[in-house]
Amino acid sequence: METVNNQDFLFCAFQVKDWNGDFSPWKSPAAFGDEEFKGNGPKTLQWLMNDLIPKLEADYGVDREIYLIGYSLAGLFALWTAYETDIFSAIASCSGSLWFEQWDEYVLHHQIKHESNIYLSLGGKEEKTKNPVMARVGDRTRTQERILRNDPKVKQTTLEFNSGGHFADAQKRLAKAVKWLLKCT
Repeated sequence: METVNNQDFLFCAFQVKDWNGDFSPWKSPAAFGDEEFKGNGPKTLQWLMNDLIPKLEADYGVDREIYLIGYSLAGLFALWTAYETDIFSAIASCSGSLWFEQWDEYVLHHQIKHESNIYLSLGGKEEKTKNPVMARVGDRTRTQERILRNDPKVKQTTLEFNSGGHFADAQKRLAKAVKWLLKCT
């Protein structure tokens, strides 16, 4: 709250039951361990559009732009939603799992659906891993930023590198994303 001064906004956080299943946009083999990605992201997006957002609008009289912010696989999910629907006018993908199988192909064949501001961030050590799948996160995130800069629907985008690895200062990184998005509006 200190970083956004007196700006008026409603902040809503939600949890999912199955992180790897509910935030993955499509099925994919395990990148670490043995838990596969179930590809239930479309169901989560439908729940957001059909249940959560209408409830917030009814309960709080919300008639304003809607932003979606996520960290890690939820960051990938947030960015993916910008390619799937036009309800979000700003997206933040903090330490987004852009290493995800076939993400690089997906973004080449899809376009952002709504004029939006998009914030990307990554920990400086995240791509320095022995896991070859996850090691591609740096290149994929830099490529994503270039794609977004050339997308006519993207008003502003930025890529910010933070110190540390994937789990370093997650709350601070999310707060920086909120501050940047609110500053853009």
